[in-house]
Amino acid sequence: MSATRIEPFLLDGYGENTTRGTATVTSFQRADRLARAGKGLALAWGAALAGAFIPVAHFLLVPGFAVAGVVVFVKRMRAREATGAVHGTCPDCGREQEFDCSGRWRPPGHLGCSNCGRLLRARPLSTGP
Repeated sequence: MSATRIEPFLLDGYGENTTRGTATVTSFQRADRLARAGKGLALAWGAALAGAFIPVAHFLLVPGFAVAGVVVFVKRMRAREATGAVHGTCPDCGREQEFDCSGRWRPPGHLGCSNCGRLLRARPLSTGP
């Protein structure tokens, strides 16, 4: 069974303002990882099967999707965590938004504001004084 947690973080922009945000992180057990990886593999191999009926292009589509399926399977089996929603307020323009972030949550990192287009730095909340 997968477990979900909320991780708070700080957002720094170009100015002196700092805002807070949250990231929803899902941790996967082995069975969950296997299910996710199997779905990715099935989707890619289904695309390879569909590509087999396209003349000339099937020479690239079928092997490409077959290899991509294996790559997706391996990557998803190795992914113990995945980032869901990343929510926060841009310290520069003040817009509250959902940031586009996928993969593993590893602050410090960078997020892009969809309103002002600036690159923001996400860093973990300090636990010390």
